[in-house]
Amino acid sequence: MDLGLLDIDTCIALEQLANVMATAYSNAVHLKIDMVRYNDTLDKDESGRSEKREEVLFNKFPPEEEHFLTTPSVIIDSGGRIIVWYLPGALTAMMMKHGFLNLDPEDGFLPEVSAALKGAAGHNITASLQRSGIIVSAALQVMHPDLYWAGMETQVRLGKWAARYELDEMHHHLQRWTSVFNVVSIICNCRTPPHRDPKCQPAAFDIMMTPGVYRLVVMDFMNLGIKFLYDSGSILASSCRLVRHYMNVEEGNRIVTAWYMQDSIHNFVGTPSTEYAKYDRVNI
Repeated sequence: MDLGLLDIDTCIALEQLANVMATAYSNAVHLKIDMVRYNDTLDKDESGRSEKREEVLFNKFPPEEEHFLTTPSVIIDSGGRIIVWYLPGALTAMMMKHGFLNLDPEDGFLPEVSAALKGAAGHNITASLQRSGIIVSAALQVMHPDLYWAGMETQVRLGKWAARYELDEMHHHLQRWTSVFNVVSIICNCRTPPHRDPKCQPAAFDIMMTPGVYRLVVMDFMNLGIKFLYDSGSILASSCRLVRHYMNVEEGNRIVTAWYMQDSIHNFVGTPSTEYAKYDRVNI
């Protein structure tokens, strides 16, 4: 892919993303929970695995009502902070087929515990993620502009650092890395037990994209009382520290790319942290 000029398929994918995001922003679900106070209550390494601990949190911050969402939406807390973007149908068929790593087991894909971006195989991984990197970056620029620019600044500073110390392999990948996120995980499983991701920053967004083939899957944000229809082609953004989440796939291949920012990298290059994204209905 020539990074100097977007191809027509990527432009179509960006147009579809923009349309779905506009619909979501016009469809706000307001909660009465204050997520700043909620985060202050969480332990530093809160994993969401302890049912007893989660019962205490649930009783202290009980959801007022249950929601089951099937249309594009944003979730807003009592302080006007955007805590979730739900974008079903945001990914085009082309993007699901050609915007990610080849994840079809029939084509020889086998998940690995960890994949280091070294050698020819690593270069292929970086190249295969360029389209999805563009899409997820465009989404974040709308969802959380300050976090987007923090990610951009971090990539630039990291690139300068790699060049200064002649880290050629890292510099090569940074030149071809199209995402403002600095970490991506490829998740291939059929069941995600209730959990949190304690290393995620509360004011940031982790973005999950679903190119896998399955239908009628539900993602449950248990502590918020919100469930989402989580079909193929969806994008879901939230801080996975703040939401205790769970899902189960009965049929099909559950494959998700999870993009997030490692705060230790931002801290290493001196990028300041960001605040929560705010909802402004006037700007629609």
